[in-house]
Amino acid sequence: MSSRRSVRQLLVAVLLGVLVGGGLMAVTPAGAEVSQAVATNWKKIWKKNLKPLADKRYYTKAQSDTKYATKAESAAGDAASNAATDAKLGSYYKKTESDAKYAGAGSSYSKAESDAKYAPTPTVIRGSWSIMDGGNSGAYGSTDINWGYTFSGAVTPHYIPSGGPLPVGCSGTVAAPVASPGHLCVFEYAKANFGTVYIRGVLDNPNNTAAFGANLFSTTTSTTNAYAFGSWAVRGAGIAAGAFVPPSPSSAKDSHGSIVSGD
Repeated sequence: MSSRRSVRQLLVAVLLGVLVGGGLMAVTPAGAEVSQAVATNWKKIWKKNLKPLADKRYYTKAQSDTKYATKAESAAGDAASNAATDAKLGSYYKKTESDAKYAGAGSSYSKAESDAKYAPTPTVIRGSWSIMDGGNSGAYGSTDINWGYTFSGAVTPHYIPSGGPLPVGCSGTVAAPVASPGHLCVFEYAKANFGTVYIRGVLDNPNNTAAFGANLFSTTTSTTNAYAFGSWAVRGAGIAAGAFVPPSPSSAKDSHGSIVSGD
């Protein structure tokens, strides 16, 4: 009987080994030897069959700890880096320091506020002019034109007789005179008993201007009342740095044009 039992146990053990090797786990009353065989076979299965199939994209904990700093180590490193940066940037104000040291928002004008508050520098300056005399033949009549700004240089003058052609640098009409950059355009509306109207600079240089104005003059041709009047427009190449130049007061025989900005 004992030999038959041994044979049976051996057959059970072999059968169990076959089932475990094939991926099945069976519970049998085979005893401690069977349990030991199952444990040994699972280790073999893990090492030979499962472990080689593990995902290679991930580090193990030991590999991660070796390769990367821990959270505490990173915090310590960040603190040291921030301290070094603060020392390097010690010559600059922090935001709170700047806010405390300098005026805050609202202490200066925005572009829209400045545009609404102040008049822009005109590109074209316009005005009117007139020369009159009470009836002395051969007498001089004159007036001056001040554009109220000092340009970066003199401009080229043009006198346009009533109904005359427009020279290069001038456009528009006597009611709406226009000058191109670097030109003074004097438009005549009407003239009687005056000869040619000349444009001169303030140093009496003919056919010239100053950077801030010019003079008009003519000579009467009759003993009756003489007059000439019209409008003017000037556009400088640029405004020079300097104070505003107001129009000079008129004399008894001179009538000065008013300054109007536009365009």
